[in-house]
Amino acid sequence: MGKSKKRSRASAARLNPLAGRTTANKGLVKKLDPLLSQLTNGTPNEKAMALASISVICEDPVARSELLRQKLVHVVLSQLINDDNTDIVVEAFGLLRNLSLEEGYDVSTNLWRSGIWSGIVKGFEQLKQSLPKCDDAPLESRRSLFDYADNLLSLVVALANGSDAILVQVLNEDKLQTIFQVIHAFLQYGIDKLPLALLNTVLDLLYDFSSESFEFIEHVLQDQELAAFVQNLDQSSRGNELTKVLVQGINLQFADMDMSYEKADSIIHNVCSSVQHINWQELQINTEPLNEQEMVNQEPSHVAQKIKDYTSKRSESLMKLQSIEIAVDLLTASTEMVASLYEETQRKLPESLLKTLTEFIPPVLANLQPHLTSRILISWNNLLWLYITLGVNFFQLSDELSSNLWQFINSLPQDDQIDIQLGKWSVVWVLLKTISLQQDANQWLNGFQLHNNAQFVQNVISTYSKWLENNNVELCEKLLGVLGTLASFQGQVEINRLIGQFILEQLVLDRTPPLLLVDLTSSLFEIYADASFDYDEPVYVKYGFQEIIKSKVVPKLRQAFKLVDRNKDAVLKDRCTESFNILDSFIHYKQSERQ
Repeated sequence: MGKSKKRSRASAARLNPLAGRTTANKGLVKKLDPLLSQLTNGTPNEKAMALASISVICEDPVARSELLRQKLVHVVLSQLINDDNTDIVVEAFGLLRNLSLEEGYDVSTNLWRSGIWSGIVKGFEQLKQSLPKCDDAPLESRRSLFDYADNLLSLVVALANGSDAILVQVLNEDKLQTIFQVIHAFLQYGIDKLPLALLNTVLDLLYDFSSESFEFIEHVLQDQELAAFVQNLDQSSRGNELTKVLVQGINLQFADMDMSYEKADSIIHNVCSSVQHINWQELQINTEPLNEQEMVNQEPSHVAQKIKDYTSKRSESLMKLQSIEIAVDLLTASTEMVASLYEETQRKLPESLLKTLTEFIPPVLANLQPHLTSRILISWNNLLWLYITLGVNFFQLSDELSSNLWQFINSLPQDDQIDIQLGKWSVVWVLLKTISLQQDANQWLNGFQLHNNAQFVQNVISTYSKWLENNNVELCEKLLGVLGTLASFQGQVEINRLIGQFILEQLVLDRTPPLLLVDLTSSLFEIYADASFDYDEPVYVKYGFQEIIKSKVVPKLRQAFKLVDRNKDAVLKDRCTESFNILDSFIHYKQSERQ
């Protein structure tokens, strides 16, 4: 079953679901040098204005790329994060956080290798020293301190999301204790006195890391004060959409070892009720980029106000967008947990949960699928496999629902966006599996225009070849699932021949990796498991599959599987051994079938 990868802030879906302009104004690019110069040589006021302008300009991918080429990260690290002006330091960390979110691995790795953790720790120490005196400080100083805390913590999350290697280091116990000390300081100061944005950042960190690491959850639960905070989150009524969704996410992660049908049902409804009122069109309007050319040509005071208004609206909209993203992730995770519970206990689902899964979730996914496509596809995939496990017939829930989903799948572009392609072919596979369980399977194939559709098969094969060249084994596995299922339908002898011969060709190719060899062999077993299948004699027998398997496939698999190193991948080695042993039995079985 597919997992929705948790990247709450650095996800591609967050970065470009509301696609704005993608080309920077050439005149603006020429004006970037003076802004960078002001960051280095300007007065404190000029630095602050330049930093604010650059932060907004960086929303545009082309302008951001140009700034990065002009060593923006180096300038910020060397000139700004240690500036004497506190506001500049705060905004500098905010800019680094944004760059890490938008650019992911490259910027995150650059920052980490440049020693950004030392700067973060220094900032944490300043926070811990300042918090006890915060109530006596002027309002503006308190605001600056809380913004500083927000930027530092969210930078940690962004860095960890940008690189798995950084995530491993951040989750090291020493660094975790450094982070925990900051959260302790907030708890001692009074969590209810923190600005809502900072509270959400703390919750986001807890949710993000708990979704990545069981060890993180254990560390939190071993900390008495943090454990109490997490366990009592539901008791607070304070918060916005993001707060409510994050609380449910934390509940889900920390209940993982003690999940129940009732908890899953409650989380699903709480999550959806938290975001169902959000207007997607408003989000689109409020996240449109500023006209950078107009901004550069305005008076400084006007620019400052315009940036302030824009930032406020955009921050609100991004908060709501993040809420919806996490809500979809939680629907996906909840569905997966229900499936795991059912497989483990075989306990019948309560009627209320079954109703939630079949009547409540599908319309939510259908409404959001044009906007958060990759996330929604993963959620559909999990839900449809769960239906099969539970014996729920998706096609009987609603003709409109299944036809709309298929139309949506067919509308997706054939591009190189890997997350979309993974989701798309995962859903196609499970829909074909669902069709295979129908009494009138060919009627459903006709309805989806897949019955004896050789062009569709060739398209899948071409897509497989393309992604095999790119070494994307995961996507190739999905495509093999589609082909294997499609080949197993009766009344499609020519389709079966096309797919069967393709499988044999792939089994003897040097470029086919062992994992796919195992999958291909498994498909062969399933497709030709019985001589009574209408395609067995006209394809398997007539085209000499048995002899090809014995003379070409067996030697190839023996050689390929022998090269799999048990010390490097024991699970794959076991699968290879099992597959080869079954192949020997399969050959003898097929030999005896027609004697």
